[in-house]
Order: sequence, then structure tokens, then C-alpha cells
Amino acid sequence: MIEIIVSKNQSDQRFDRFLRKYFENAPLSVISKNIRKKNFKINDKRAKNNDFVYEGDVVKMYISDEDYNKWLTKIDFVPGDFYLDIVYEDDNIIIMDKDYGELTHAASKADYGNNLVDKMLSYLYKTRSFDMSDKTFKPAVVNRLDRNTAGLVIGAKNSKTLRSLNKAIRENRIDKYYLTIVSGRVDQDFKIDSVISKNENKNKVKKSKDGKEILTYFKALETNDRYSFLECKLITGRTHQIRYSLKENGTPILGDRKYGDRTVNKEVKDIFGINNHILLAYKLIFPEIEGLEYLKDKEFLSDKYDDMIEFKEKIMSK
Repeated sequence: MIEIIVSKNQSDQRFDRFLRKYFENAPLSVISKNIRKKNFKINDKRAKNNDFVYEGDVVKMYISDEDYNKWLTKIDFVPGDFYLDIVYEDDNIIIMDKDYGELTHAASKADYGNNLVDKMLSYLYKTRSFDMSDKTFKPAVVNRLDRNTAGLVIGAKNSKTLRSLNKAIRENRIDKYYLTIVSGRVDQDFKIDSVISKNENKNKVKKSKDGKEILTYFKALETNDRYSFLECKLITGRTHQIRYSLKENGTPILGDRKYGDRTVNKEVKDIFGINNHILLAYKLIFPEIEGLEYLKDKEFLSDKYDDMIEFKEKIMSK
């Protein structure tokens, strides 16, 4: 018999879901079979699929050590050397400044250890900033940026915070601001309200009546007639939302190889060395979020803000 005590991160979830996370390597049918055979107890009472587990509950598992070790979720981190730009951190969250060209998540096995999430996990592991013994939770990010978009990414360090942040993201309550430089004159604020769908094969979005709604507000900050400097406020958060919206407006982002103007892109590459789209997730403002009330109205800025302003000045002077 194996006995475990439910931790804070593992609490407040159905028992069958708890087991599916705890025993990641066990087929669902095996888990269901062992529940039916009364091989699990919660606080000395027979456990059922729809029972809930709470912090401090004692779960007894009447299974062999061999099966336990075979089914157990394995959390393997290789804490190598890396650079992680941390803008803010506390016991619940970590806000990181992603570089241009860096993946948020691994896209293939070749990307293991060389993406923002793996670097975050390695850092948290090294600093013992979360409970590594917890088999049902792993810190995760709640917003994702394209490889060539830089800026602020939010990570959750415990399950309660992850649920609260994901809810706030779904409800579009965290204010997310971007800076970009586009082709063409923009001297008035505007918004793009549309419906898009994604072509998975091309990793590109298009207008579609059966797609998902996007809404973005754009603020004109500066223009020299050829190029314009804009602030973008995301209301929804869809793939390539800003890049697509600015293409639809006839003012594509400089250097954008998917949605940009080829002639303009070649020009800015030759003159300024721009080879990818210029887009920085530069500011976050938090609303009141359950468990994170102390962050209400707090504003966080990317460390790359000054570099963006310097780059803008260079382009606008031409």
C-alpha cells in the first residue's frame, strides 16, 4: 500500500482527473479499472471517479510498487545554463521578457531546452521556486508570443494561480499592449473588428465568417508619412491578430514575411537590416484577479521598451 497526502497544488479537483495527472503513464482504462476495483481510498473511504480531493486529504493506493513507478508522472528537467530576463516574480507568478527569435514553447524535440517555457522551468527548478514533488502540476505560461515577437510573457507557479490567470485571459481582462512600426501614414486612432480562421498548413490566418472574432484598438503615436509608430491594445487574443489586422488596414508591419509588403520589406531590410516583423509586447496591466488582488492596477513594462524607442527614432528620421 502506498500513501500520499494531497498538496495545495493538487487540491480542488475530481479524483479521476487527479489520478490522470499523477499517473501520466497509465492508460485511462487502467486508472478506471483500479478505481472500480476499490484500489484507491480517500481518508479511508472508497474513492469514486467524481469524488473531489482537497489539501491534506490522505490517498491510499492499494497497488504494487512496480505499477506505481511504471505509471508515475516523470518530471525531467535538465537545468542547463541559460539566460532568462525576469521583469517581475513573486510566490505566484513570474513575468519574463522574451527575446525576438525565441520560441515560447518547443515546436519539436530539437527545441527542448531552447525555448522560454523550458528555461522558466529550469530556473524555477534551480531556485526551488515550486514544489517539484508535486506529480500533478507543472508551472506554465498563460500567454504566447510568436517566435519573432518579443516582450512580456506571464508564467504561473501554482495551480490556483494558473486557473485564475487562464480565466482572466479567457475573459480578456488583462490589458496587453504592443508597439509596432508599420508601412504607410497613420495619424488617427482606429480599431479592427473582424472574424478570422487559421490555415494550419500555412500557419496563417484569413477572414472567415465561421472563424473567431478579433478586436484590436490601435493608437497613432507618430508618423513621417512613409512609416508610422503605433500602440496596439489587444481585446481578444488570437493567433497573428495584430499582424493580420494591420495588413487588412493597408498598413502592414515592417519586416512581416507572412502579412507584409514584399517591396517595402526588401527596402527596410536593405536600409535598416530588418528581416522580421517589428512587434513588441511591451506593457501589461492587471485587473483584480482571485488570489492576485495585490497586483490590481499594477503596470509592467518590457526591458526592451527603450530599444524599441531608439529603433523607432532611427526609422522616423529617414
